[in-house]
Amino acid sequence: MQNFRLIQLDELNPSSLNHPLCIIGMPGIADIGKFAVDQLIGIFKARKYCEIIFNDYPAGAIVDESLLSTPKAEILYYLDPKKKQDLILITADAQAMSPRGIYEISDYIATLIHQLGVVKILALGAYPIKNAKAEQGSIYITSTETKYIDQFLNSGEAKKVSKGVIIGSNGLIPTLAKARFGMEGIVLLAETDNSAIMNENITDLQASIHLLELVGKHFNLPIKNNFSENRITEISKDLETKRKQLEEELETIQPHVELADVDKSLYI
Repeated sequence: MQNFRLIQLDELNPSSLNHPLCIIGMPGIADIGKFAVDQLIGIFKARKYCEIIFNDYPAGAIVDESLLSTPKAEILYYLDPKKKQDLILITADAQAMSPRGIYEISDYIATLIHQLGVVKILALGAYPIKNAKAEQGSIYITSTETKYIDQFLNSGEAKKVSKGVIIGSNGLIPTLAKARFGMEGIVLLAETDNSAIMNENITDLQASIHLLELVGKHFNLPIKNNFSENRITEISKDLETKRKQLEEELETIQPHVELADVDKSLYI
């Protein structure tokens, strides 16, 4: 594991956790999963357990309000005061640049959450469709366990993913965790317009919020919908402005970096 640097920022005793549920949202199509987890971090005021620096992340420093930071993955936690279900929340600034890197970071994270005593993983992402999606698009499920697929299908809350490939850590972490440690894995994918694959600048906040609502309902999380249409528009404009500023800065200081073998727009 010499490719990783683990920076532990807080103490967390696995034996003290209460039925921890791990929720993952990595960057991907329209950043649906990442935005959802970012919102959960804010809603629960989650504390940062550790950061993971990996030498296959994009080779560049992140600048935000003149502050420099390195691309990293983060593991945060929330301790339920009712001691019913604690949360482990995982996100990252970027996906690894190569297929091997994606596999390595996914395996490493699966090991870390196993050490924390996690027995169930929920990964969030996007499901691109060819036609324009409805105002509130469908949610699709795939899982390592038939029982969860049946639960969501029988309740009418999600549709079945019959075949396909989930590229990136959102799909690999649950499957590796199942194969190596017997953890249960669920992947929920919010429907988004197929144009998100062609345009990396699209952020489908409405799909993220729809996903959050289902997660809150199904996993008994106290999530209130504080996102009006105006608020969603404001956030979208702010994200677009920041993205354009970053792109302009990058064009002046570094050459364009192509992703080896796998197009990053396919990460869901």
